[in-house]
Amino acid sequence: MTGLVCMTTTTANACPSGPPAFGPFTIGTRFGIGVFIQGSDALAGFDIYVKSDPAVLTPTGASLGPLIVNPSLTSTCVNGIAQTGSCTVNTANGNGVVEVTTIEGSGGNECGGISPCSGMAFFINYTVVGSAASTPLPYPAAAGCSASSVSSPPNVCVAVADNVGTFLTENIQDATVIQTSSPDFTMAANPSSLSVNAGSFVVSNITLVSVNGLQGLVVFQTTIPPGCPFCPTWNVNPATVQLRAGGTNSSRLAFFTNSSTPAGGWVVNVTGTVGTVSHIVTVFTVISSGPPHDFTIAAIPSSLIMSAGINASSTITLTSVNGFSGVVLLSTNSPLCPQPQCTTWLVTPTQVSLGAGGSANAFLVINAANRADSGTISVRATSGGLVHQTAVAFQVQASSTDFTLNAFQSFFTIPAGTTASSQIQINPNIFSTGNSFSVTLSAAVSPPNGLAVDLNPGIVTLSSFTVFSTLTISTLATTPAGNYTISVTGMSSGFIHSVIVSVQVLTPPTLKVTPTSGTVGAKVLVQGSGFPVQFGQSEIIVSFDDQLVGFTFTSTTSFNFTFNVPVAQAGPHTVKAFEPFFFNGSGTIMATAPFQVISSPTGFTVTLDVGTLYFPGDKATAFILVAQNGQPVSPMSLQLTLQLIKPDGTIQILVATKLTTGVYSAVYTIPTTGTAILGTYAITVTAHSSSLGDSAALGSFEVKPTWLSKNAGTITTGTAIAGIVGFGAVGLAWKKGYLKKKDDEQTLQF
Repeated sequence: MTGLVCMTTTTANACPSGPPAFGPFTIGTRFGIGVFIQGSDALAGFDIYVKSDPAVLTPTGASLGPLIVNPSLTSTCVNGIAQTGSCTVNTANGNGVVEVTTIEGSGGNECGGISPCSGMAFFINYTVVGSAASTPLPYPAAAGCSASSVSSPPNVCVAVADNVGTFLTENIQDATVIQTSSPDFTMAANPSSLSVNAGSFVVSNITLVSVNGLQGLVVFQTTIPPGCPFCPTWNVNPATVQLRAGGTNSSRLAFFTNSSTPAGGWVVNVTGTVGTVSHIVTVFTVISSGPPHDFTIAAIPSSLIMSAGINASSTITLTSVNGFSGVVLLSTNSPLCPQPQCTTWLVTPTQVSLGAGGSANAFLVINAANRADSGTISVRATSGGLVHQTAVAFQVQASSTDFTLNAFQSFFTIPAGTTASSQIQINPNIFSTGNSFSVTLSAAVSPPNGLAVDLNPGIVTLSSFTVFSTLTISTLATTPAGNYTISVTGMSSGFIHSVIVSVQVLTPPTLKVTPTSGTVGAKVLVQGSGFPVQFGQSEIIVSFDDQLVGFTFTSTTSFNFTFNVPVAQAGPHTVKAFEPFFFNGSGTIMATAPFQVISSPTGFTVTLDVGTLYFPGDKATAFILVAQNGQPVSPMSLQLTLQLIKPDGTIQILVATKLTTGVYSAVYTIPTTGTAILGTYAITVTAHSSSLGDSAALGSFEVKPTWLSKNAGTITTGTAIAGIVGFGAVGLAWKKGYLKKKDDEQTLQF
């Protein structure tokens, strides 16, 4: 079936009947949309792009929806910058484009594997930054998106797939964002809810923003205050402000009480008018007759010791007391002279909104002088008639024991049983002559009991130059696969810093040989699995007792390789497969399997001959010759055993039919359907005679698709996905962009 990828509101549970229009909005408006997949075949992942005109509409973020229950390998790319994961290269990514991709981590399909399947794939947040009557929200196209779920137009960057990597067929539905075109302005009150104790006053800021070029004099009016003697009063000051086209301005609503004002709530409407355009904001104020509303101010830390030339900060915390709410203005005393001769500072932000019963933070940022210095900074907080202050003392030291830590490299992927190393770089913060200090290094692993780590040296001495320590990461073959975090910590006199090294441990590779014993010259099938792949294909070198017997390339984690046993003495030997150019760990990935070379029985031999290439539906015929001293024989006690080893590792026993003396045949009809019929098949034959002894032989053939079946996808849809790929590999291929090759660059390998 063909599904639909659409854009809709964030709370929708279905696609709209036609392309939606979001708005109308004004410049500065922030809004969100949802990307919904409706009526699709059961799916397990997607890679979808949405484009906007960045001069009019800027995407500010993206997040996953509930469609993918256990998301894995997730990436969100906004304006060509990765928020999580990485941005796919050579596609439509760039300014104004959002890419979201993820797959189901459980390995199954969503919707319980039942079609049709629908749900919200992800959300996008936008801000209107430019003027336009309308602007489209399309799904972009790019040459790198040739592998697409959309058949027309070509190269649309919308890919939806099931759990075996099959791209599902989808239609798409664009959207439009519209704006109001007449001159206008926005007005907001901050805070819009106030509390005040009888006898005090509070203030709310009224902020104006010009929209679509509106300019002129804004006149403020408020709800008329009551005329009773003890009632509150209020006003807006200034009562008029000039608003320029595209600009902002503000005024202040002050709410006054006296000690006899009764407790209660008051609603004040503030109206702003420019010509015929008006807007209203409402400010709600609660008057309390209890303890006076107030706030406190504190600095943490209140004392700082810094090295010359570096920055430090203290957190300024404001806390509401007795229900206080309002805007608090922050200021400091002035530095004595500019930096670097003197220490300078600033407080940011210079005003905070404090809610009743809540707290808010600002930061005092201190820039140390390049020499010894000391002093006290006074931070003053003001709201209405309330004034509080706190002090932060600082001391600048001329020489420092501070330092920085870096790790090169900071991420590894290694199979269990291998090692890796990272260079830990320790830099002094201030270069000096004659002064030196020690940094003690330590490392902790999470989760514990998985990796063994060692730092050498564990203590370094810093003066004017950078030094290094080697972090060695060791695993055992029994180390559980998974993700590990190593925290490397350095500690000097008064300073502690850390750096993180991440390690992904893979299951160690395995190797199997068939048969496990044979004579010199016998044909041996080597089957490897669990070999990691980098950069598209990995080279695997196969040796027999460290004697090279050949090499192969694999784009998956598995491979098959056939060789003939070289000249060797009878007894135990070792078949080895290793990946010499794996650059994310110890450098070599290796697995071994034992092989027993047996003495050739004198005069008694068995040979096997089978064709090299077949197609689904063919009959593969193997011929067996049993001979003694070069002559065909069929002894009475002869026992022939034939085994067919299929590409998926399953074994089927074949029956041998005698044709003439010493000559036998076995026939296997290749199925026409199924997902595991293509690949390399091996046939082993063992001959046993109580009078002549034992002998064995190995043959192999390949089954490939016919030309018609191989190109059927290209003929019908113009898009072919080569091979049957495991879901995890497809997910990685999405991340690396391999499924985005042009169709004429894709090949099918066995």
